[in-house]
Amino acid sequence: MDASSIDPIELMVDIIKDHAPENIWIESPLLAYRNLGNTNRGEIGEEFIRRYVAAAGIEIAAKGNRAAITDTQIAGHHFEIKTASLGANGTFQFNHVRLDRKYEYLLCLGICPHEIVFNVWRKGDVAEGKAGTLVRMAEGQAVTWKLTKKLSTMVPICGLPEMLRELLNLR
Repeated sequence: MDASSIDPIELMVDIIKDHAPENIWIESPLLAYRNLGNTNRGEIGEEFIRRYVAAAGIEIAAKGNRAAITDTQIAGHHFEIKTASLGANGTFQFNHVRLDRKYEYLLCLGICPHEIVFNVWRKGDVAEGKAGTLVRMAEGQAVTWKLTKKLSTMVPICGLPEMLRELLNLR
């Protein structure tokens, strides 16, 4: 067999299939989220939290500008919101976690192919590693960090209103 009898595109497609990880997003109702850029994903996550929390009857600030110190205020408490989608390895990577900003809580929103999950930690707990290990986003800098979380450490989104009520003493 000589090279002229081989379709190079077909060969490359076969090799890519052999080396590509399983795509857990096929037939997902949230596939469009996965196809967005990171800035858009973050904005969508913040807007989702605003609408979901407001629908639960919990006070939440209207959308601020991108230069605001924190992403939002829930019942007067400053929150930083990070959004990530589930990878094929069963983890989320929440990027650009900053400890130099003035917020009280970090709320991580995880988008899965067929569900939405979250978790919340006090900023001090994040800084002390109680939320998980922080890894520098870039070598030699200590401003932005990434936090990797397993799906098993996250909570179904339906539990968010109750967790906020308990955390913020909104009884």
